[in-house]
Order: sequence, then structure tokens, then C-alpha cells
Amino acid sequence: MNHSPLSIGSSSVLALISLLESYGFEQPAITKHSGINLSHLDHQDSRLSLKEYHCLWKTALQLTNRPALGLELGLVLNNSKIGLVGHVVLNSESFSEGIDEYSRFFSIVNEAISLTIEKGHECTALRFIHIDPEYYCIPDMERTMTLFLHRSRAMFGKKIQWESVSFQHSEPSYLKQYKKIFNCPINFNKNYCEIVVKNEYLLLKPAQSNHYIGSAAKQYANNLLKKLSRKTYSDKVKLLISQNIGTDKVDVDHIAELLHTSRQTLYRKLKAENVSYQSLLEEVRYASAIKQLQDKDLSLGEIAFSLGFSDLSAFSRAFKRWSGSTPKSFRNN
Repeated sequence: MNHSPLSIGSSSVLALISLLESYGFEQPAITKHSGINLSHLDHQDSRLSLKEYHCLWKTALQLTNRPALGLELGLVLNNSKIGLVGHVVLNSESFSEGIDEYSRFFSIVNEAISLTIEKGHECTALRFIHIDPEYYCIPDMERTMTLFLHRSRAMFGKKIQWESVSFQHSEPSYLKQYKKIFNCPINFNKNYCEIVVKNEYLLLKPAQSNHYIGSAAKQYANNLLKKLSRKTYSDKVKLLISQNIGTDKVDVDHIAELLHTSRQTLYRKLKAENVSYQSLLEEVRYASAIKQLQDKDLSLGEIAFSLGFSDLSAFSRAFKRWSGSTPKSFRNN
């Protein structure tokens, strides 16, 4: 089993550093405040651990005292700082192909997130699913969602508009800035972040593209993706459970079907990693419960239902087994 720390691509880190520099904070000062060595990030393949990246965001918010800094950074469109995946998307044949490539290579951008696509009859949904809630970083998701909207408009047409946008975190104090940026229904406290767009926009062609640059970028991205493909089987199972939590599709047979395997094979592979399906299911439920209990607007019954429990008493018994306290006591404390 590989225990290498999950990481993020250098382009995201450099974009944040550049914004801080525009506010007068030079790299030595940023390094001093964060305790993170940033001198190695100039190479295309350079990466930073997510733990360090989250620390960098915390430092950035403290230095600038700007809580909406993630949204602000997402509005910065600097073509000279487009990362490898951005070049693949920019040189796609259509917005539809660009989304597909964005999903396929997203772990190059952020290893902690699986980007899935759900294509319906009228709309398509892009879902950003975190492997573990501890890797969820509010300003980074604000930046990611904002940047994707504005880069999509810059690359494929200014008329692109989302049908809705969803976030895992609670509603922030600066909601007006969300409304101004996204100009569509905005949802909070969801199981995953999501962008919904009408399928008619998927047919749009890029304003400019270069087939040769696109092919070279895709080949480079494929090679880099192979180096990063190190998630364990239990990671994949856990990710699918997270995506389907709160539905009737978290039984082992359904998850096995999504993995194109049998229940027996799934059990065997998990056993080889010394974990059980039930332990992964409970781990996801517990992490989601902890997060949801922090939102006082959600009733305990709503939380229990969202986690797939038949009633509140079943949820309370399970939560006490996980944490040693009842959901009510945990929330009050």
C-alpha cells in the first residue's frame, strides 16, 4: 500500500503566491510565515503536499485578511500561468471534449479530488468528490469553481452560464460575492461540489486552439498521470461510497458494479489491504456526520437520513460507537 502524501500541482500554488505578491508579500515573507519551502516549484512537474498547500492558504488568509481570497484568485485569468491540464483543455476540439479531458487529468491538479461527469438528457454535472473530508479546503474550492467558469468563458464563449453550483461547506458571510460571480442557484452543505451546465454549451468550439500543442500537452499529461496513479483499491471504494452516501446505492453489490467487478473480488482486494467494506462505509459516514453536525441549521434527523440511516436512533447508536458520545452531545460541545 502506498502511503505517499497526496499533492497538488505547482500551477495552483504559483497562482496563489503570485496573488500574494500583488498584495506586497514577497516569497521570502510567505515562506517565513508559512514555514513552507517554495523554492522548488518552478518546474512543470513540481508538486506540493496538500497539507502544506492548506497551510499556505491559511497563511494567505491571515496575511491579507480577505476571507473571499479564493473567489478573488479564481477571477485572475493569466494565460502565462496556465498549467498543463489547462493547455489540454484549451486545445480541445469542443467544450465537451475539454470537460472530458479535465475530468481525466484532474488528479494532476489535485490528487485528493476525483472529478466525475454525469451526463443527462438536458444537463451535464461535474462533481468534485473528495477522497477524505480532511482534504477539503474552502478557498481552494472557491478558486477552482470560479476559475473553471471564467476560463470556460474565455476559451469557449462568454455566454456560458451554469444552471447551478454546489459546495460542501456552509454558507459563508460573503454570499453576495458568490451570487455576483456565479449568477445562478447556489447550494451549500452538499456531499460534494458540483457544477451543472446545459448540454447545448458542450457543442461550443474553442476560440483558438492548436492541435500540435494540444497533442504534446496530452502526451505529457498522460505520462505524468501514470506517475501519480497510486491510489489504493480501498481509496477507490471509499470514493464511490462518498459519492453515493445518502442514497440506496452504497450496498457492496452496487459499488462492485461501479468498479466493474464482483462482490467476491471486491472483498478479496480489500482484505489484501487489511480493510473491510463495512469499515470503509462507517468511516465515510462518520466523517460526513462530523462535518454536518457543525451546521446548526441541520436537524439530527436530516443528518441521519442523509447518511442512509433508517431513523435517528440507529444513527445515534452508530455515532456513539464511533465517537463515544451521542450526536446531540457532540454538537453541544
